[in-house]
Amino acid sequence: MADTVLDPERNRLYQRAEDLHPSHWERLSAREPEEAARATGARWTDGAFRLPLLGRELVVRPDHRTVTAGSGEGVGYQRALVAVSYLAGALDVPVAGRWVAFRDLPGGGAFFRGPHGLPTHRLEAAYGSRPGRLLEAAAAVGGTADPGADAAAVVPALPKVPVRVLLWARTEEFGGSASLLTDPRAHLHLALDGLWALANVLVADLVRGAGA
Repeated sequence: MADTVLDPERNRLYQRAEDLHPSHWERLSAREPEEAARATGARWTDGAFRLPLLGRELVVRPDHRTVTAGSGEGVGYQRALVAVSYLAGALDVPVAGRWVAFRDLPGGGAFFRGPHGLPTHRLEAAYGSRPGRLLEAAAAVGGTADPGADAAAVVPALPKVPVRVLLWARTEEFGGSASLLTDPRAHLHLALDGLWALANVLVADLVRGAGA
């Protein structure tokens, strides 16, 4: 397993869903469940939200303040943060159906830099010499191949927050490069820090998914 620097799911301070600050759960509990389900594309049944996230269903129980995978095992902190924040705040507006860089979202130019830079270097290191393997990893998280670059895939990360992954292969003259794009309305469903967490979890899944 990757260490805490490489794998955001194993951060030393915040590792488990139970480490979420109570304010996240309070925001979700203050929202009518049926309205939240309608706005987010989740299902509300038996006191729990069932939310598709990166190719698998998560079960979010506000009363118990738990987030688990459909099979019952716990999930990491950033995955839980994304799920609860999305359920608590996503608006009832459709995706725009276009692609923009994360930095082109409102406020994104100042946010997605330095410590909040997107971890595309991990994709470059893992798949720069074998771009076809990226498509295999994307399929494992619900993605489909898409035209563009040397390898490209569209991943329905959340029902209203798709992510397009682009990879250019490494050559003798140039190093590989990767890019992440999202819907221009993504910030209406997740705050920028939540989108950063989503990008971290997506990249971690992609790199881990192909055994890279």
